[in-house]
Amino acid sequence: MKRVVSFLIATLVISAPAFGQTMYKCPDPSGNVKFQQMPCAPTGGGEAMEVKSIKTTGANAQMSAEGRAYMQDNAERRSAVQEQKAKDFERWQEVDLEKQKIRAAEEQAAAQRATARAIQEQQTTVIIRR
Repeated sequence: MKRVVSFLIATLVISAPAFGQTMYKCPDPSGNVKFQQMPCAPTGGGEAMEVKSIKTTGANAQMSAEGRAYMQDNAERRSAVQEQKAKDFERWQEVDLEKQKIRAAEEQAAAQRATARAIQEQQTTVIIRR
């Protein structure tokens, strides 16, 4: 039971700022206006303003047609970027495979040259002995 009561109290304390706050409009001597959560002076002062929270009934309910179009464009752009990244990754894999094939062909050619040299040296040794 204590847990439930503590949970409810904690929830109310945390959600209290969401219900609305008092802000103070404080002009300074140079004419600039600042908005803050505390009164302008320790004894009070400044114009108190009640800040109302935005009702959140649904993201799309609050969003204008322009906002929805912007979000749609953003989603399409992100999707296109992801597709391009996937294509680039495939190309990089193909390039790596070709590099491996080239390395293997170079190693094979080097082994063939070494074998040819060994055969040539062996034939030269046989000819000299005769």
